Amino acid sequence: MVSLLVHAFLPHHTNNHRARALHIDAFLVYIFAFLMFQIVTWVGTMRIPDVLGYATDIRLEQLLSFTNEKRREAGLSSLVLNGQLSQAAAGKAADMFAKNYWAHTSPDGKLPWDFIVGAGYKYTVAGENLAKNFNDSRGVVDAWMASTSHKENLLKPSYKDIGFAIVNGMLNGEETTLVVQMFGASAGAPVAAAPVRQPLVREVIAQEPTTEPVAITKVAFSTNEPAGSSAFGPIVLAQFGQVVQNPWINLGALNKWISFIFIGFLIGLLSLDMWFVHQRRIVRVSGRSHAHILFFTALLILVGISLPGSIL
Repeated sequence: MVSLLVHAFLPHHTNNHRARALHIDAFLVYIFAFLMFQIVTWVGTMRIPDVLGYATDIRLEQLLSFTNEKRREAGLSSLVLNGQLSQAAAGKAADMFAKNYWAHTSPDGKLPWDFIVGAGYKYTVAGENLAKNFNDSRGVVDAWMASTSHKENLLKPSYKDIGFAIVNGMLNGEETTLVVQMFGASAGAPVAAAPVRQPLVREVIAQEPTTEPVAITKVAFSTNEPAGSSAFGPIVLAQFGQVVQNPWINLGALNKWISFIFIGFLIGLLSLDMWFVHQRRIVRVSGRSHAHILFFTALLILVGISLPGSIL
């Protein structure tokens, strides 16, 4: 047993003075195991999503609250939730799932403004932010604020109304939670001037998670909608107002922990290899353990600071 462990994890004459776990064939086994893990988890998320999946808690009320919180911090007026803009956002999300794309413009050339006009909202200025696969509402808004173009959109002084859609579905072959944020000011609504910022004259389309309990008051829809449109508000809230999933096994956390363990294992093995070679004064023609350690350490840091989700 001891000789087997030495052969696997320590430089020895039986393994050409390099731990067997660091040989090329061992890395082929690691790659195969990784691929099998990905296949098993993918099947698991399809067959038993309540057991294995990505934990998600994104709610319309929280997105609105956090968005207006950022605007108030910038000295701007709060936005009013608008049923027509929420309808436009829901239409955009449905279109992305139906046509399998992740972009502001659909494959057939449909723009965000087409969805807004189609929902009956007559805008003087409008904008759109997109997000997908975030864990929670705060993470979505923080990601938008970290991007210059999205932040410009979110803090644009001339906007008066806002709409959201949070929808779960299959996009590009994987389960995806889309968040569509639509901004606007209607022709009949007064446009507030920013106390400090100058209003932008162009329409902006943006180009680019912690979980804490948030007390949210009940949100009222804008009352400046045409007759017959206000009834859509509760429908949007009911069907597209939140995505909350709490599987037994959170695949996002599982992937991160497995990455930590595996990369840590390789760093430890390489460190042991380097120390053992130095102590035994073993001369090797190839092999730069210190360079590999630096590479895997950088990779470990990237895994640690990486955040779920992407924005557009």
